[in-house]
Amino acid sequence: MLYQLPTGKVISLTIEEYLALTDQDIQFLVSINAGDYANSPWVGSSIKPNAYKNKDYVTNEIDYTDPDEDKSHGDNPNTDTIYLDELPEIPDPDSLDQ
Repeated sequence: MLYQLPTGKVISLTIEEYLALTDQDIQFLVSINAGDYANSPWVGSSIKPNAYKNKDYVTNEIDYTDPDEDKSHGDNPNTDTIYLDELPEIPDPDSLDQ
């Protein structure tokens, strides 16, 4: 299995070595600059590159029909444009007391 050290470098360990690994062992591996940087997250993966390309079951098409054909639900039926210049001015709170 691959194990990433705190420095970002990756080392290969067996399960037994991983289970026996202590904090001192990790500090030692970091101090001797063990491991290599992985250029790809798929290094050592059991998944082969391009494993799912060109499969018959993969499709880019979407089979969807909108049940609300008139588009009246969820849309604003009032489509008039409101400009800021047309809005009434907010009255001054001091003038409301009079």
